Amino acid sequence: MTKGNFRGKSLDEALSNACAELRARLGELHYETVEDEGTEGVEIHAEVDPVAVLGLFLSELADGALEGELLGSDLNILTGSGGRGLDALQYLCNRVLARRLSGRLPVHLDTDGFKDRRAEKLQRKAEDAADQAVRKNSPVVLGPFTPAARREIHMALADDPDVETESDGEGFLKRLVVRPSRRR
Repeated sequence: MTKGNFRGKSLDEALSNACAELRARLGELHYETVEDEGTEGVEIHAEVDPVAVLGLFLSELADGALEGELLGSDLNILTGSGGRGLDALQYLCNRVLARRLSGRLPVHLDTDGFKDRRAEKLQRKAEDAADQAVRKNSPVVLGPFTPAARREIHMALADDPDVETESDGEGFLKRLVVRPSRRR
């Protein structure tokens, strides 16, 4: 449960009941008092605020996702190695929200346009691998890549009738195989 109405003898008690029932800290709740004439105590409508769950750096809700722009002078630790750190942080944020909220609300993190630049680079790498696979009539192995990077390559070549793509390996980092299409 991520929202509901809660009662208490005082506002503090109603908030405590909401925190206990929603398994949230007070700072993670958004609440409003419910006007109810003739009853004793206080009733509130409370819900878990996904932005508060993950922290203040996620400040924008856009297209059904939480968008976070990370700022700082030492973010190369996240963008180095093809953005593995950024992807890992995004993955952890998504895991935290999935455990705390009943609905799916994806988290997208970026810093200084890194993901757009990476997408362009992966697009070129995908096209080069496709050309090489068709020219040599043999598979081309790329990677290892994070799930986000693999998805970029799969999507880049999805409409190319001359090649097929497949992830290969175990765990978080896998290789991506680009091979000539068998449907030709």
